[in-house]
Amino acid sequence: MKVLIDTNVVLDIALNRKPFVEHATLLWRLAEQKVITGCLSNTSITDIFYIINKHAGPDKARDFITDLLDTFRLADIDENGFREALHSGMNDFEDAVQYVICERNGCDALVTRNKADYVGKPNVLDPDELIERIKSEGI
Repeated sequence: MKVLIDTNVVLDIALNRKPFVEHATLLWRLAEQKVITGCLSNTSITDIFYIINKHAGPDKARDFITDLLDTFRLADIDENGFREALHSGMNDFEDAVQYVICERNGCDALVTRNKADYVGKPNVLDPDELIERIKSEGI
């Protein structure tokens, strides 16, 4: 199963945000073990670095990004993808970009804690739902 992990889930790990860090960490482990193919949007990397750097300094930010790049695949977007996101009808442009990246990179699901921003969009799961799906499908 190939999944796009939203920035907020990654930041749950980086910033040790309770109670979300536990399931986010489990998803990271599943990606490390190749149980899932975990992807991150290339647009998320600089945001993640910036936020970690702000909270924990540049060394921690560099180490975390290095670990991310060792574990996850990057999923990209081009000019046409950005245009599609602009005209998607979604209220939040960043969320629209994430959804377009998910679709254009052949991901089976987008994993986010902000499901309310994706009303009516198929294959949007929160981390708990993805973990349950993996268990039920015996992946």
